[in-house]
Amino acid sequence: MKFKRLEYLEVCELEYRFYGDNLDSLHVAAERLMERMRQMPELEWVHTDYLQPYPIINVELDPVTSAQLGITRTTAALALTATSSDLRIGQIWEGNYELPIVVKDDTDMTYSDIENLGIASPMTMLGGGVSNTNSTIPLRQIAKVSPRWSESRIMHRGGERCITVTAQFARGVYTAPIEKEIARIMQEDIQLPQGVRTEVGGEIEYVNDAFPQIFGGVGIAMIIVFFFLLFNFKKFGVTTVCMAALALMLPGSLIGLRLMDNTLGLTSVMGVITLMGIIMRNEILIFEHAIDLIKKHVEKHGDWTVDRKAYNAAVKQAAYDAGKRRMVPIFLTTATTGVGVVPMIIAQSSFWMPVGVTIFAGGIGSLIMVVTMLPVVYWKVSTK
Repeated sequence: MKFKRLEYLEVCELEYRFYGDNLDSLHVAAERLMERMRQMPELEWVHTDYLQPYPIINVELDPVTSAQLGITRTTAALALTATSSDLRIGQIWEGNYELPIVVKDDTDMTYSDIENLGIASPMTMLGGGVSNTNSTIPLRQIAKVSPRWSESRIMHRGGERCITVTAQFARGVYTAPIEKEIARIMQEDIQLPQGVRTEVGGEIEYVNDAFPQIFGGVGIAMIIVFFFLLFNFKKFGVTTVCMAALALMLPGSLIGLRLMDNTLGLTSVMGVITLMGIIMRNEILIFEHAIDLIKKHVEKHGDWTVDRKAYNAAVKQAAYDAGKRRMVPIFLTTATTGVGVVPMIIAQSSFWMPVGVTIFAGGIGSLIMVVTMLPVVYWKVSTK
């Protein structure tokens, strides 16, 4: 039995892609950005996806001489491959497994050896045979042999040449300020060569692609929750207040993220979604208690059609009592949740810290406003 090892690496990456047809221009643009990024201690392992160039031997056939001798690019390539690399001559089978038979030559070759490699000509092969030393022609007589540096690999995206500058954030670094600084550098300090355009990738691209899907899912969930609350409360006013009161978490969350020098990103949205459930529970605690008190008043004294003034006074008292009675349960649930995310904040993790800050600061801010504002809003909405 085979087990697949799953690993989660908490590594946030920055990616900036440069597109263009000219490799030299792409390298110039990438080097300018990497030079600035390597000066930032918040970033680690700044590199491109082209890897390091490596030396090669470039062989360029003389079209006239090679044509006269009947040597084509294909025959020359086959001869060089047979001489300078491994040659597979067959295979054997061991049950269902194929084992290739490869002939290897471990002899080290120099630049002069490559120039003097013998290339067989079809005419001389027919005349003297392959084993005859006179049937080959030195490579230098039919081709120009020269050393040069070549790219390890050339990447394409959408059929267009692309070089990607990638960097990783150091542990404990908040990504938002660094992303803003690099965006400013790209816009103001780096002049792109002609024919080169840039694109942002990595975490920023992932967040931009994920946000619409997250917001769409949250929107559908909010609609479902709205109808659940409407079925329970049977009042549009109270249900609408419940949905609108979810915004009470935003001031505390934004202030907390600002104090920690962070922004409302993808991980922060996860904290906001968690807070939505906590605040909705607190709202239901307050409204359910107030509704129960009003039902008791109606059973004993009648509804607002009997005595409007007494009914409104009962609504006001019910709202006040709901805020007072539910303050302790709401405080305990919010406090325990806030304390539970303190390790996330202390760890200074670039992934979990924004979640912890959002839940902690947003929970405290919403706690104050829920127990003070919601009873008043309920009183005003329910008064006849």
